Amino acid sequence: MEAIQIPKRVRHNNIPYPSPTFMKKFIIFLVLLLSVQEVFAKAIDYRDLNSYPAGSENRPLNFGGFLTVYFNSIAEYEGVPESYQYIGLNFRNIQKNTPLYKALQKGVYMGFFKNLPIDLKTTELATPEQFTRAIESNLGQKIEQTGTGKILTLKAVLDTLGQLYQEPSIDSQNNTETTIETINIGAFYPITTIPNFAILNDVYEKLKYNFYDSAKLRDEALIQGAAKGMSEASGDKHTAYFPPVESKNFQDELDGEFEGIGAYIDMPKPGELHIISPMSGTPAEKSGLKGGDIITKIDDISVTELTTLQDAINKIKGPGGTIVRIHIKRGMEELDFAIIRAKITINYVEYKKLDFGDQYIKITTFGAGVKDAFVQALGAITKDPSNGKIIIDLRNNPGGSLDEVATMLNYFVPKGQSVVHIKYKNTVSEMQSEGQDLIDLTRRKIVILINGGSASASEIMAGTIKDYLGDNIRIVGEKSYGKGSVQSLDTYTDNSSFKYTIAKWFTGKTQIGIDGTGIKPDLEVKFDETLWKNGRDNQMEYAKNLNW
Repeated sequence: MEAIQIPKRVRHNNIPYPSPTFMKKFIIFLVLLLSVQEVFAKAIDYRDLNSYPAGSENRPLNFGGFLTVYFNSIAEYEGVPESYQYIGLNFRNIQKNTPLYKALQKGVYMGFFKNLPIDLKTTELATPEQFTRAIESNLGQKIEQTGTGKILTLKAVLDTLGQLYQEPSIDSQNNTETTIETINIGAFYPITTIPNFAILNDVYEKLKYNFYDSAKLRDEALIQGAAKGMSEASGDKHTAYFPPVESKNFQDELDGEFEGIGAYIDMPKPGELHIISPMSGTPAEKSGLKGGDIITKIDDISVTELTTLQDAINKIKGPGGTIVRIHIKRGMEELDFAIIRAKITINYVEYKKLDFGDQYIKITTFGAGVKDAFVQALGAITKDPSNGKIIIDLRNNPGGSLDEVATMLNYFVPKGQSVVHIKYKNTVSEMQSEGQDLIDLTRRKIVILINGGSASASEIMAGTIKDYLGDNIRIVGEKSYGKGSVQSLDTYTDNSSFKYTIAKWFTGKTQIGIDGTGIKPDLEVKFDETLWKNGRDNQMEYAKNLNW
């Protein structure tokens, strides 16, 4: 599991964002900043020009006014549900509970606008070019530049949207009518100025209209192929475009349920497919697969430099009850496994009380809701009068949600202190601890178990706890995987999705980065496979016997 920050952008579904206070429905006043003057209008229907003050239809819109009209109007055409109000915005200098704030919430909800910590420069005049780019990007429609010269007016915006939504689009090649389909293929910023960008459009048109077997081609396949090619050209192994079926498989993993063998895999370089870690209790673990194994064949098909990570995942996954044959290289050994696939349900947290008052918490992944299970485990610890050490097992935990691990770290990091630093392309931010009163973990002895399958969010947890607890913590096991990047996941209206790297993270206090290096344990304990086959976990035994 790679993505650790996943702002979902699936339209008409519940949005898993931290929510502001739910706003009551009432008639609102639309604020339009026209030139340097503010004009207020009672906006019952943003699409209706008669809802605005007389004389405002031909006055220039600034960018804030344009966004207000544009997103609110489209939301009314599309029928956006009230759950958009749960989205907390990251834009700078946008006042809450204003028509513009609500419009931006709707734009983010529909997947039309990136929710980034940037200044939108709302007081600058909007241009017809920005409007036409928005229409092409969000609605997949090419229109003539709208407006008078360099001025964009309210009437031009409303008239154009009205035509797009109320009149069918004509396919001149086939002389057929098609309905408007909202395709999120860009943002509000120009990409046609990129050198040779016209080549992409020309290739599409040649395939669509001049290619000998054009009748066999599907638009969806062409667009998906182009998107996949661009994502692979990024050279970032954590950036990937998923067509609809692959997207569902990936989302199922994030949701904690899928069919396959139950192993996290990665491709650090072309042709080299590694098992990061098998999941606890899954066919992969029961068959004997280990983190660090290199997969060389899947069902007798060799893994080559042409094999992509997603290709390999698709071959390994499959319906429960079916068999997949995997050939692996482990050191100097070469081994074959015939593994029966099964339905995998991930149990995020396992808690149990150990001897001598010690407590054990195993976190398998940082999926949605893991913090709730973690808090339940902490609640059980508070009811125990003993004051033994707490063992947190992060072995083979590949990561997950940044928000989930940050919330869990509230129990270890003093209120107001940094939990994690995040460095985006142009900005730097930090997540601060909100503090918790359930249990004071800063006074407990804590052992954290890690290995080569501990990655991403699990490394954030281990590194940040080490930052703040000092001598009260010992990290035991083997060096962690070393994934210090943050991914975002956009889901499109055709159910395909795009996962891409947006930032690098650093531990909260010391701001140490681990991307490509990992976290070294305080006490290195190599995993003993022979003992494991005989039912013993030597790393766990070491942690239980550790005192300081």
